Amino acid sequence: MAPTTDSLADVAAANLPYARAPLGPAARMGLWFLRFACQVRRQYLSRLRPGYVARAKVLRRGECRRCGSCCNLTFHCPFLDADFRCTHYEKRTLTCRDFPIDAVDLRLTRVPCGLSFDPPEEERSRANPPG
Repeated sequence: MAPTTDSLADVAAANLPYARAPLGPAARMGLWFLRFACQVRRQYLSRLRPGYVARAKVLRRGECRRCGSCCNLTFHCPFLDADFRCTHYEKRTLTCRDFPIDAVDLRLTRVPCGLSFDPPEEERSRANPPG
């Protein structure tokens, strides 16, 4: 499995305004390992902790932009077409359907995701104290 390049060639034209400058080799490899670890985490949660995933989906807001950013986290998905659209969107894998499982996953996408998460109740109460 080859690391992604994080080059602007990996970004759909509509997402170019959000793309960051290419990283150096060491930073690129470190980011790839982080993304790979999170891919393993998503596989674990989707397959072995479906209750956690179901609870997290309740907090999820927005809609998938179908930009392909999440499909290119650790490797280039073979189901993406030239416009970075999923050719198997209706039949995609469990891990793809569950993405993003929680806010942790959103930190890794190359462009802003159309999905977001409501903060947990304790964070909302800290942000808006009574009185």
